[in-house]
Amino acid sequence: MGPDQASRKMQRRQFVRLSGTVGATGVLGLVAAGDASADGGPVPGAPPADAPGAPGTAPCPTPSQLCGYPTDTGGRYDLWDRVQVCEGTKTGPPFPQCLRTTPTYVILNGGSGSNHDYLLVPSCRISGIECPFIASASAPNYWLEAWNNAQPGQPGHVVYPHIGLGVNSADPAIRQQDQLHIHLAGIHSGIQTQLNNHDSTITNAPSNWRNQIVPIWGLTSTGAPAPRSYRVLHVANLNQNLFTLLRDSVVRPTGATMAAQILAVTPRLVGNGGFYVLNSEPGLPVPPGQPGGTGTVDFLLAYA
Repeated sequence: MGPDQASRKMQRRQFVRLSGTVGATGVLGLVAAGDASADGGPVPGAPPADAPGAPGTAPCPTPSQLCGYPTDTGGRYDLWDRVQVCEGTKTGPPFPQCLRTTPTYVILNGGSGSNHDYLLVPSCRISGIECPFIASASAPNYWLEAWNNAQPGQPGHVVYPHIGLGVNSADPAIRQQDQLHIHLAGIHSGIQTQLNNHDSTITNAPSNWRNQIVPIWGLTSTGAPAPRSYRVLHVANLNQNLFTLLRDSVVRPTGATMAAQILAVTPRLVGNGGFYVLNSEPGLPVPPGQPGGTGTVDFLLAYA
């Protein structure tokens, strides 16, 4: 088994082993057909996006094949079941990993049991990065909420030198749960070092993000080097919706699909600070001699 295969196997350790499969062609093809359209009209009312757990009315996408249905249950929807149990809208065994429950998201323990492995999961039924709602003006700022919840004193406090947040692509060989979830984890120290070294060439202009390709050596689940390339953008803060930024700056201009994308966020440790936003997709075009793209964030993030 090669490093890539070992890394993909590692995905399964994030959650309870689940049965059920979805064909990659079916998922990605569905998104390609529906990605350019609106999601059908979210429920009006935007929640406040300041303190974690702030009360408010949670907008949700219109149920659809692309975003999922509230009646989805079991198997690849286990995370959605857990959200509903945490909210008290579904009966089931109590989950000790219901660390915070809000109108827009819940914070859960990840699968490794470490103190740097948590999940932010929307309270809405949202399949994943392919659901157009998450890039709409009505969507909560899940990334800012994830960052806030990873801080000291918060239920998802990541005890690690530096925080890494991440979302996988819709590829069912990689993503084992079809309910949107942002990983709150550590980031491998070597990733930060490489980003520091490339900092002078990393853009802060969203319009240049799709062309800002940086070779990064990540790690597989076995600790083996995993050379890949990522589009990297420097942002001053997380006040904007990164899903919207990705859609408008990368996906639409390149004719790609949201389903194929990954996103990762980590602090910028040099200059005037801020954050690095990393994006990749399978088959990412790269200059000769540079490594190719990836559909997983697990080369970047440290869980266990």
